[in-house]
Amino acid sequence: MALTDMFIREVRPSSAAGDKHADGGGMYLLVKGSGKYWRMDYGFLGKRKTLALGVYPAVSLASARKRRDEARTLLAEGVDPSQAKQEGKYARTAAAAQTFEVVASQWLRKVAPSRSVSTQDKVKGWLDKNLFPVIGKKPIADI
Repeated sequence: MALTDMFIREVRPSSAAGDKHADGGGMYLLVKGSGKYWRMDYGFLGKRKTLALGVYPAVSLASARKRRDEARTLLAEGVDPSQAKQEGKYARTAAAAQTFEVVASQWLRKVAPSRSVSTQDKVKGWLDKNLFPVIGKKPIADI
């Protein structure tokens, strides 16, 4: 039986271990005392796996179903959804770590040998005074 929004809002756990309420396509709502969690069970390369789709109410029933469908599409293409999710997190973390300040400092170190000390000091001072306070912490991809 497919889940409904009203059922999801009102359901409470009947045991400390939690209860699973299936929606279809391997997706279910895991209801525990600590919250309600969207999960999807699937098989990949002969192993049973579980993919976390989000936490209710931050992730609605419709959003959870969309994420399930995206995961099933990846499975049909021969891609492990858990691995794809993890790689996406790594890529976002790496992109966020590349701030303007980090990239500008790396650039300054790279060009330093070809610049005079006074020019290096002027550029560093200008960056520190004018740019870093304004855009220094922004990811380079957003600039």
